[in-house]
Amino acid sequence: MRRIVVGITGLLLIICLALPASARVYIDITQPFSRKLPLALPTFQPLPGAETDPIGAQGSQKLRKYLGYTALFEFLDPKSFLGPPQPDSVNYRRWSRIGAELLITGQYQLSGGIFTLELKLYDVSEAKLLAGRRYDGRPRDLGAMLARFSDEVMLALTGERSIFSTMIAFVGAREGKKEIYLTRFDGSGTRRLTNHQDIALYPDWSPGGELLTYSAYVKRRPAIFIHALAGGSGKVILNKPGVNLTPVFRPGHPGQLGAALSYTGKNNIFLVDLAGKVLKQLTSGWGIEVGPSFSPDGKKMAYVSDRGGNPQIYVLELATGRLRRLTFGHKYCASPAWSPRGDRIAYQAEIKGTFQVATIRPDGSDMRVLTSGWGGAEDPAWSPDGRLIVYAGRKTGRYQLYVMTAGGEPITRLTNLPGNQSDPAWSPRGIMVK
Repeated sequence: MRRIVVGITGLLLIICLALPASARVYIDITQPFSRKLPLALPTFQPLPGAETDPIGAQGSQKLRKYLGYTALFEFLDPKSFLGPPQPDSVNYRRWSRIGAELLITGQYQLSGGIFTLELKLYDVSEAKLLAGRRYDGRPRDLGAMLARFSDEVMLALTGERSIFSTMIAFVGAREGKKEIYLTRFDGSGTRRLTNHQDIALYPDWSPGGELLTYSAYVKRRPAIFIHALAGGSGKVILNKPGVNLTPVFRPGHPGQLGAALSYTGKNNIFLVDLAGKVLKQLTSGWGIEVGPSFSPDGKKMAYVSDRGGNPQIYVLELATGRLRRLTFGHKYCASPAWSPRGDRIAYQAEIKGTFQVATIRPDGSDMRVLTSGWGGAEDPAWSPDGRLIVYAGRKTGRYQLYVMTAGGEPITRLTNLPGNQSDPAWSPRGIMVK
């Protein structure tokens, strides 16, 4: 699958230690409530002969923050450590005595503007090295180095990388205008992508991450745009009479989008291509049908319809046309988002007058409400590994983005920008846009 890397820092991976695959299963990533692994993460130490620099403490703190986004680790109190680590001669018994099952060590050197960082992950209980990397770059590359190593940690422990090379697109609203913005997985490096000076909505990433689609107003009517991340501005592909809304890419079918269009006189969902050609009408409701979200194989589609009187989530099998209502018990359900694992669909449900994020199995069973309280939660979107959900909430009185686990455990507030931030869309892995 194609991936795009735009404007990444001059980071050079110098060594990649080839380590034998472990038979041990550390973390079952299919389970939302996995046991947290006790991890010791001491302050990074200078390499032999190097001078102490504040970047060592900054690096260990940032790595702890990054790994904290996974909600998979119990970070041990540094006050319990029995002295500094010796990366080339680890005293596993000493780390085991304080309850550590995993240990990460870091050594660095800053010389002539070149920053070198060596990072290692150890299995304390089995007394072995799991992953080791050395990076050379500039001090400004610290975050990129740590993001890459965080993915190596997840690969060693779970068998797959996580969110550390991802971006989140979202809608930022200020002074009556809405534009599409991009931010890194941790809320850093935020920049505006569009400049319509009007209203842009509903961003969605292509499966390879090289394109974004969204709706934006053109002459007072919402049109559908495609924006290439490699450069340039957005291009209008569909501007039929009526509305052209909620475009999403269809997995497994390159160049196909699902979108809500009303040029026929009714608001239904259609398949279109990247040139704006209508390929097929997918729904035929009498009311409003919007918000498509495809299953990972592209064979089914969840969407919002008010054909039953109130907006609810429905699932359509595209090959057979079989339709099933998915949600019951709440007056208003919207914004479906199919998990990349295919096992659950997230959505927002009105509960006591406030929207909250819930998930449900595609067969309609095992509905779980994940959020509660004042401010609510809306517009859920999954991380590419299916373990995290980003959503918009109003805990501070305005919409901002928050991240939680797929089981509903809060992790962090992602944005703290002026105005409102909403409608997030999480990119595939391998997306690092400067």
